[in-house]
Amino acid sequence: MAVIPEQVRQQLKDRFDTVLTGPVHLTLYTRPGSSRLILPAGVGCATCEDARQMAELLCDAAPDKITLDVVDVSRYDERAADDGVAEVPTIAIASDSETGRIRFQGLPTGTEFPALIDAVERVSRAEPGLSQQSLVALAKLTEPAEVMVFATPT
Repeated sequence: MAVIPEQVRQQLKDRFDTVLTGPVHLTLYTRPGSSRLILPAGVGCATCEDARQMAELLCDAAPDKITLDVVDVSRYDERAADDGVAEVPTIAIASDSETGRIRFQGLPTGTEFPALIDAVERVSRAEPGLSQQSLVALAKLTEPAEVMVFATPT
């Protein structure tokens, strides 16, 4: 299955050639070998293979800027545990091989795809995209905070 059509791949490559300035590291947390069958115990991953294809296509669009690491959560993987990731698929975005704090759970297609591209571009340019007022307010936080954004086509 082609997650990203050829025309979109070329547009993405052209855009990344001009927009990306620094390195981007993607970490894909997946459960290899799982099928589209979801069992009551939660075993299985309907979109892991599609997420892998999407992550690989992003890397192919800018191989000199974007790298990919795939982490298997089906077996005990110390990195997945350390990163606090159990849900699959999850794509984490970072400026290098550090743990990405921007994470997309599930398959970011449709209305979520532009947000994924925007996140890759912002990480590459080290641009948070926040107002000065927001940056000042965030600097006042004394404890870790987690922000979750939920997207649905409806």
